[in-house]
Amino acid sequence: MNLLGLFPFLRRRVAVLAAALGMAVAAFAQTPVTLNFVDADIEVVAKAVGELTGKTFILDPKVKGKINIQSARGVSPGLAYPTFLSALRMAGFAAVEGAGGIVRVVPEIDAKTLPTPFGNNGGIGAITTKVIPLAHQNAASVINAVRPLVAASSGLTVYPPGNAIIITDYGDNIRRIEAVIARLDTPSAAAPELITLVNAHALDVAATLNRAFADGGNQGADARDRLVITADPRSNSVIVRSEDAGRLARVKALIQDLDRPTAAPGNIRIVYLKHADAAQVAMTLRRVLGAEGGNNSSSGGSAPSNSLSSLLPSGGGQTSNSNTSPLAAATAALTGSAPPSQSGSLPQTNSNSAVAFSAGGATVYADSTINALVISAPTGVYNNLRSVIEQLDVRRAQVYVEALIAEVQADRAAEFGIQWQALDALGNGGTQGIGGTNFTSNVGTNILGVAANPTGASRGLNVGLVRGALTYGGKTILNLGLLARAMQNDTSANILSMPTLLALDNEEARFSGGQNVPFLTGQYATTGGNTTNAPFQTIERRDVGLTLRVKPLITEGGAIRLQLYQEVSSVVESAAVAQGLASLNKRVLETSVLADDGQIIVLGGLLQEGFTNDQDKVPVLGDAPVIGNLFRYDTRKRTKTNLMIFLRPTVLRNATQAGALSNERYRTLGMDQESVNPEARFALPPMTNPALPLNTPALPPPATTPAAAAPARP
Repeated sequence: MNLLGLFPFLRRRVAVLAAALGMAVAAFAQTPVTLNFVDADIEVVAKAVGELTGKTFILDPKVKGKINIQSARGVSPGLAYPTFLSALRMAGFAAVEGAGGIVRVVPEIDAKTLPTPFGNNGGIGAITTKVIPLAHQNAASVINAVRPLVAASSGLTVYPPGNAIIITDYGDNIRRIEAVIARLDTPSAAAPELITLVNAHALDVAATLNRAFADGGNQGADARDRLVITADPRSNSVIVRSEDAGRLARVKALIQDLDRPTAAPGNIRIVYLKHADAAQVAMTLRRVLGAEGGNNSSSGGSAPSNSLSSLLPSGGGQTSNSNTSPLAAATAALTGSAPPSQSGSLPQTNSNSAVAFSAGGATVYADSTINALVISAPTGVYNNLRSVIEQLDVRRAQVYVEALIAEVQADRAAEFGIQWQALDALGNGGTQGIGGTNFTSNVGTNILGVAANPTGASRGLNVGLVRGALTYGGKTILNLGLLARAMQNDTSANILSMPTLLALDNEEARFSGGQNVPFLTGQYATTGGNTTNAPFQTIERRDVGLTLRVKPLITEGGAIRLQLYQEVSSVVESAAVAQGLASLNKRVLETSVLADDGQIIVLGGLLQEGFTNDQDKVPVLGDAPVIGNLFRYDTRKRTKTNLMIFLRPTVLRNATQAGALSNERYRTLGMDQESVNPEARFALPPMTNPALPLNTPALPPPATTPAAAAPARP
């Protein structure tokens, strides 16, 4: 038999057998199976489904329980696996599919921590993870709408940088969530619309609409009811935005009605200012329009004075009737400005008497009583002026200045000496010899002064040798033959001053604390006979203590430029104070510095140290090695002064920052007051300590918007 002819025959037989086997397997795969499991263990059902589908099930040790699957008629083997997954889902378990047909069955709460399939690769009842990006809406807002559609055991998070939602859930539920998000992720219908005005001004129309639709500006209202109206002065347009198309149409119609030529003759309008001063704004507009070459009004205004000279003290070296320093007066005379106001007077604002001008077809009058501008001008000119006024009428920032002055003084002094006297021969007649040593001019430390008044001896150790008393020249003194004196003194002082000021941007502020001390400047008396006629004295009072003047200027970069004058003075304690001949310790710092917000800078300081060594002795005897101490008087003194000045400016740009700072200082002072409450005593009646009302509740903020809360002007 030819073997070569046998191979084609065998090939055809094998193909026929393979086709028959494939048809048999396909017929078996399409053969319906009946699934009837009543109170069956999960392990048993998983084994049966694995034999039908060829999948390998790995059950977590926590997966325990029974499931029920009943089918009235047979189902295809391909539906056995989804049916089993649905039964597991009802029992609180989930299946996580892996590579190679391996399925892990775990509790639902643990399924999101396992490496689940990504995208739509998971089965209908299997756990899957998917990232759903949003194109139009905010993911943080959309997630609140879809969160109730997801079980608590599932994972649902927001990725803000990509504006996406990450969800881990069953595949069929993810597809439902995707459909819901696709409906929500649509372009917003509240696109801003720009409405250009022809006759009216955008700022006036926007303010009127905000008062008319006050409820629409409430940020706590529903998004569909929210209405945003703002003005663009540059293009004289109103920008309107709303989710409600009908509400938007009503606003647009109202804007068209408001944008009509005014029916009032003269075209006079009143502009109420919120932050700026009406007189200052009028002066600025006067210079902008070039009225009278930019000079001041006919009411008489002052030219800008030297800013640094205005910080100089007003009372140093002058009488009480004139508080203007010579340099400030000279500067005022050169610049033509008025000198700074006297001490104790309030800052004066510009008077509005005749602050009016006409230029460029417009007439502007400033009424400082109600802080408003009265403008008579054509519509075009008024719109230009209104835009400038709106940019000038802004809330100015404030600067909270904290100054710290630390002064530490240390004085050490030591004295030791022995003085001798031999006065026994004063009471005898004839020629006698007397003598002695005395080294100091102070009566309390000199041996002669102590002999005349023993109770007037100065502080320290004073040891003497007395032999009775002597009468000389009608005066009785002690016969003090020896006076040994030793004294050591250590004096230290730590003075800390912390003045604070709250100043408006580019406005000068002043703080002064101390005493008004009288100084004797002259006296006169005519003496005739035994009487003195018409005596009198002239006295000058000066402020002694701490003076701080500062003028802050906030730059565009956020730094603070400070023009500063600081003075620290004190009266030198001495016996001459009672006679009006006192002297002053005075330290003055005048500078301009640049600091950042909240930065602590050092302005200057004083480091002073001195040493004094005085020695009085008897020639030759005072230089002897040991015995010389009996004929010598030594005095040594060391003084050391350390003075430093620091400064920290803090910018307060809004009411919240200013309120937080004030509340902190208010509460700190209240706690200090509570700490000094007197203790109860049996013999004393109870007394209340005055204190700040710390428990006073704060006023709630207004419920309306700022535009709606503003009172309607007449």
